Amino acid sequence: MPPKGKARAFKSKPSLPSKASASIQVQSKGDPPKPFQPSPKHLEPFLPNLSKSHVYITHIDAKPRDFKRNIFAVPVLMNLVIIGLIVWRITIVGPFYMKICSSLMGKTNETTMRTANLPFNEIKSEILRRSMTFMVDLLIYSFVWPWPKAFFLGQTIANPVMWRLRVGFRDKEIIVRRSRRWYNAAENVLDEGTGQDLFLSNVYQAVDPMWMSEKTGYLMLSKDWDLDWKLMILAHKLVDKHDMNFSDFKTTILVHSEEFGWVVIQSAAAGGSAKEEEGRRKIVAFKDELTAMGKENLFFRWIELVQFESIQPGGFGPERQQETMAKAKRLFEDQGVDFDRFWAKVGGMQGMPGMDDM
Repeated sequence: MPPKGKARAFKSKPSLPSKASASIQVQSKGDPPKPFQPSPKHLEPFLPNLSKSHVYITHIDAKPRDFKRNIFAVPVLMNLVIIGLIVWRITIVGPFYMKICSSLMGKTNETTMRTANLPFNEIKSEILRRSMTFMVDLLIYSFVWPWPKAFFLGQTIANPVMWRLRVGFRDKEIIVRRSRRWYNAAENVLDEGTGQDLFLSNVYQAVDPMWMSEKTGYLMLSKDWDLDWKLMILAHKLVDKHDMNFSDFKTTILVHSEEFGWVVIQSAAAGGSAKEEEGRRKIVAFKDELTAMGKENLFFRWIELVQFESIQPGGFGPERQQETMAKAKRLFEDQGVDFDRFWAKVGGMQGMPGMDDM
């Protein structure tokens, strides 16, 4: 099971597109409605392997390979420990079950109960003890064993171990996510309505650049999305054979429509407008630089300051932004960070959400 991420102060969900931008607007006859577009030709070698009953998200995981190796070591060790405990349990309880089976076949042993010669309380106690043993082992088989089984032996969409054995650890890896049961409720996602709202809500959250920048691909398993190990292996095979390129798997949402076939939401549209995407990337660079300096608390205090100032009466115009920057400068310098030099290092404030007039 992937570990839970730590809580963050800046955790607002990415906003959905407005009704104007997400409404049904047919571009031309035969084209899907916005924000969807026909699947590009370069995806044709990949598309026949997708299931029409799922939504897929592809993206490139550019985290360092050593980081990915360390992350993957955690579930490997966890599942090996689980297997070890199950084997230990089998060695402890196995002989007990074998003796019960022998007793049922008429071979007398210490598990054989001659109820005619036993007090009722002793019979009741032994039945309760054996029932508890059976229940514990049934729960282990039903709820614990499936974890390592799926991790090492899963066949439906392959398994993580097969993925790592075939692909290895690379600095650039193709990640393919597949929708879970929620998509069954999102009928007619190309038509404006509840189904499309659910679809856009789930996929826009799943491709939020700030959220994605903090996670390696393996940690993107969630209640809404599976990782399709088989498709990830196939995608790398296609790239290795030069049938496709890494750039073909940039952040893309793929969904099948009976009317238009496979349609996609690509590039900036997958995470909102280009301006919104740039703003999120600038925030990520801002946070990463402060974290590297050991001043991550400054990031959260900055966010709190900007959010507080932006909701004050009178709006967050140029004058209020200048005042906010003066307060932020004092905040930084109180902790020994040169405000002007810091912003020069991360590329300036241009593109930061709410700082349009800076």
